[in-house]
Amino acid sequence: MSPVISRTVEFLAYPPGNLVIFLLIALLLYKWRSAMLITLVIGVLQTVVLSLPVVAEKLMVGLEQQYPPKPERWLQQPLPEAIVVLGAGRNLEAIEYAGRMSASTELERLNYAAYLHRKTGLPILISGSSNEADYMRDVMENTFQVPIRWQEGSSHTTWENAAYSDQILSKAGIHSAWVVTQAWHMPRAMLAFQNRQVNYLPAATSYGSSNFWRHEWLWWIPQANALSRSQTALHEWFGLLSYRLQH
Repeated sequence: MSPVISRTVEFLAYPPGNLVIFLLIALLLYKWRSAMLITLVIGVLQTVVLSLPVVAEKLMVGLEQQYPPKPERWLQQPLPEAIVVLGAGRNLEAIEYAGRMSASTELERLNYAAYLHRKTGLPILISGSSNEADYMRDVMENTFQVPIRWQEGSSHTTWENAAYSDQILSKAGIHSAWVVTQAWHMPRAMLAFQNRQVNYLPAATSYGSSNFWRHEWLWWIPQANALSRSQTALHEWFGLLSYRLQH
């Protein structure tokens, strides 16, 4: 499935995009007024519920706490032999960088990988699509001043990140490696990286990075940021289910 089709399906699967589906169903039910109204109410209600910070936070915590944060991770013994950073998209609108810049999610991953490298000296593998991997290398070497040992530029999914990265590292004689990604993405990433030739360990970052609701009453006010966070969580939960069913 092409990325455009995949993103379109995903847009229509989660709110607010799926309101289009609810509206179409309601139009088909226009002869049955009660069914039409129920469909519309359900469509609006699910969007409002997922826009509540308290709901978004519950969905996220269930993902993030599967691999709790570890301060001073570099002090653990024995250390792995490498660091794998997963791509997360480019910022094509960054004209101030001539369009050669990682998206904010990817920047968080690169920043943490650079931090771990400075603490340990471990070599880094970056994994993403062809152009994305080039941009990741640019950011790491020019912005973070960190060298890249290996570059994997053929993957378009987390599962492919794992498969292709494993080929490179095992061929290089690496036996263990950290996987760097967001805490909410780590459960799906580790599912993809398990049972490979190399032993992969979680190195999650960005715990609760979008939680701006510290006052109780704000947790019950619908917010766009909370809806976005719920979308991310739902994507990961359904991704986990899909991986388990397929593999």
